[in-house]
Amino acid sequence: MIRLVSRILSLVVVAAALWRVWDVHTGPWYVVLVVVPALVFIWLPETVDDYTFGTWAYGNRIDSHTPAFLIASLGWVLLFLYSIELFVPNFFLRLFGM
Repeated sequence: MIRLVSRILSLVVVAAALWRVWDVHTGPWYVVLVVVPALVFIWLPETVDDYTFGTWAYGNRIDSHTPAFLIASLGWVLLFLYSIELFVPNFFLRLFGM
């Protein structure tokens, strides 16, 4: 049930992002390029874990599974950061005092 709600909410956020940039010439393509990895993390966290489990990184083998909620949380963070950038363009500039 939680997974279904998460998927529906992610589609709502993506639809809002597409609505926001629809009148920009290449805006929808930029949304798709950023949103697809976030949606993969949200919709398929077990697959992402299976893909990375057993691979070698920096000379060490990844021999423990990452919990699915952490992978999905990373997807939500990416999706929300991008949405904040779309709807409040100067947010990060003001946040870091630039």
